[in-house]
Amino acid sequence: MTASDLMAVYRRLLESFGPQGWWPLSSLAGRGSFDDRGYHRGDFSYPRTAEQRFEIAMGAVLTQNTTWKNVERVIEKLIDRELMTPGAILGCSLAELGEYIRASGYYNQKARKLITLVEFFANEGSVSGANWKPQRQHLLNLWGIGAETADSILLYAYKIPSFVIDAYTHRLAARLGLVSGGESYDRLQSLFTGSLPREYELYAEFHALIVRQAKSYCGRKPLCTDCPLRSGCNYFTTGLV
Repeated sequence: MTASDLMAVYRRLLESFGPQGWWPLSSLAGRGSFDDRGYHRGDFSYPRTAEQRFEIAMGAVLTQNTTWKNVERVIEKLIDRELMTPGAILGCSLAELGEYIRASGYYNQKARKLITLVEFFANEGSVSGANWKPQRQHLLNLWGIGAETADSILLYAYKIPSFVIDAYTHRLAARLGLVSGGESYDRLQSLFTGSLPREYELYAEFHALIVRQAKSYCGRKPLCTDCPLRSGCNYFTTGLV
């Protein structure tokens, strides 16, 4: 399989799993087209408000090195305590915020990261500025914001086509034979962005589908028998399973 086959991979995953509805918004869970966990499958009109963009940015930091279920618990707690606003976050001390987000793990570090990010948003006027969008390098300059987190914020909060690379993407690309393994974040991102149309909806759905694929079939111990990508997978066809 080569990079030119990436659109075929996307279509196969979409056919197998359907739309994933990323990024989930816990604040809208159970309303309208949202399911009870805040996913909005097939509806790319969200986020629509500064508050929704803010929730996504918070989630992108909180999800570092933890499961989304833990993040959901934290976000729901922040919403219940009316802390899911820039002013409320900046009104917390590091220790207070750390306690609120304890369930996400690494809570002291994440509290500092969140305050740093919110201060950046506040200084740039992004909360009230409907047309304001962050620059990738500005996000990367912030303490605790790496490439994956920055691209998640750009893509899912601001609808800027910036393909998100994570551990699942590295694993899938290597097993499909697209890369040899061990490539840098930027190198693998360039492979995707150089082979796909630069479209927000495509990038958002493809990344979500890769995560779904990895969790369903392409884990550390792959389940290849029923995998929708097995026919074109180097890992499967060469007998590495």
